[in-house]
Amino acid sequence: MDSDEIDIGRQTTITLPDGSETIVDDVTPMYTNIKCHLSFGSVDNPDPSTVGANPIITSLTINCPISTDLRESDRIWARKLDAAGNVLESYTGMCGAPQTNQSRKTAIISGFKAVAEE
Repeated sequence: MDSDEIDIGRQTTITLPDGSETIVDDVTPMYTNIKCHLSFGSVDNPDPSTVGANPIITSLTINCPISTDLRESDRIWARKLDAAGNVLESYTGMCGAPQTNQSRKTAIISGFKAVAEE
């Protein structure tokens, strides 16, 4: 089931030698290669103010082990993998509020976009 992977980055506050604090950006993942399952959903979102406008909204959902340290506003780098472990597509976005059930943690990635592999 967990055939995909994510990396998680988080902004953190550090104290500098002079005692001041600064925010370190989330450009470097703090957790890497976390096994998960990526799923896509779509919702028809009709716009009542425009006749005939029915934009489709697509969402990316992460389902991962309950022990994963996943928090709202984390930066996510996600990779959809094939059966051989090759990257089919990569995505990045911000994590919404994770929901936890008895055995899994689930979160929707907002503002996700496909990214080119380096």
